[in-house]
Amino acid sequence: EALTKAIELDPNYTYAYTNRGFAYAKKGQYDRAIKDYSRAIALNPDDAYIYGVRGRAYVNSGQYGKAIKDYNKAIALDPNDALVYYNRGDVYFDKGQYDRAIEDYNKAIALNPNNASAYNNRGVAYERIGNIINKAISDYQKACDLGLEIACKNLQGTLRQR
Repeated sequence: EALTKAIELDPNYTYAYTNRGFAYAKKGQYDRAIKDYSRAIALNPDDAYIYGVRGRAYVNSGQYGKAIKDYNKAIALDPNDALVYYNRGDVYFDKGQYDRAIEDYNKAIALNPNNASAYNNRGVAYERIGNIINKAISDYQKACDLGLEIACKNLQGTLRQR
């Protein structure tokens, strides 16, 4: 309600739209979140962050193509945002485009070498491609060392399969 009031007082207040979008997304109201993020982008089209959060809302509403477009725009505006590469990698992964997912996870890891989830997901992508088990094991080990429990389980499962 406070954010709606802020928007009524100043319809050009970008961050009120963005924050209300967060509130809608948290409630699972992705269409409403996307609408607010879109308004924020219209007001501030050079803000990479807003494209990234709208991309996440698109993912959560099953609109992968639109999510990728938003992630591409976010990367064009800020090529050093590891999270956007990671998120786009997840979309490619979900679409079964493992080579593209690996490319994005590589970039996310280069920008943030402590992203345990990126190592883990890249390891899973290596396994899905097949015959790249050694790279998967290495990634699971790194993610496990960084404290990601699921990676430790993935590592154990992969080692048992060998």
